[in-house]
Amino acid sequence: MTEPAAFTVFPIRFSDDPGSMITFLRTLGMAALVTTESDGYAELRAGAGRVMVHRAEGSDSHATSGTTDLSFAVDSIDAVAPELDGLNLRVWDESYGRQGLITGPAGEDVSLNEAQTDLYGYRGPDGTEADPRLVVTAVRPSADFAADTTFFGRLGFTPETTGNKEWQALRGLGTAGVLGLHRPADGERSSRKTDSAFGTSATVRLGFETSEDLDELAARFTGAGYAARVVDQQGLRAVHLTAPAGQPMEVHQTPGR
Repeated sequence: MTEPAAFTVFPIRFSDDPGSMITFLRTLGMAALVTTESDGYAELRAGAGRVMVHRAEGSDSHATSGTTDLSFAVDSIDAVAPELDGLNLRVWDESYGRQGLITGPAGEDVSLNEAQTDLYGYRGPDGTEADPRLVVTAVRPSADFAADTTFFGRLGFTPETTGNKEWQALRGLGTAGVLGLHRPADGERSSRKTDSAFGTSATVRLGFETSEDLDELAARFTGAGYAARVVDQQGLRAVHLTAPAGQPMEVHQTPGR
């Protein structure tokens, strides 16, 4: 039996064309858990990890298209609250459920999204067709690997032994997904001011890993009309994709594949 995780990686991707982004993620192998009739919003799951796709226009956090905020899905904020002592937990009610924030190691705000008990008119597919080989990776620019490793360790994510000074994967239990720490490029930021209740939101890049054959994955995307190619960098293979709105995305081979 897959071990349940208290915190699941749940990046929030904002888009001017959420329907196209949802289709792209379904091509990758994600499956919908919550959708709207118009495909303007969706919560999708992979074999491990989840992604929320949200329309940028009118978003409460004033996001621009292509922004990805760091968030974690939890079944119950009250149940995990004892694990968050000292992280400045703040909780409030939204029309669709409860929302929370905790303070990250650099003073940024990390969102918690509680599972919806009432869909409020949304559709609720069961997500069973998600590709079990696919894992969501939230790629975080990190200037302090030690501080981030300690912080995300509080949420159940532990470092893999294959890390180095440029990259460290933190893997969660069961279906929790992966956080990838990488040294930031010049000018790359790990948060954004929202001028809203969401404070200074932690930001990430959306990535994935899979045990699927990468040549087959690239061919599937090419056949669906997307730009895709397999890249081998010093023995590390990945599919480089162009997501809707022209943004790059990488799908890496699962370690040990």
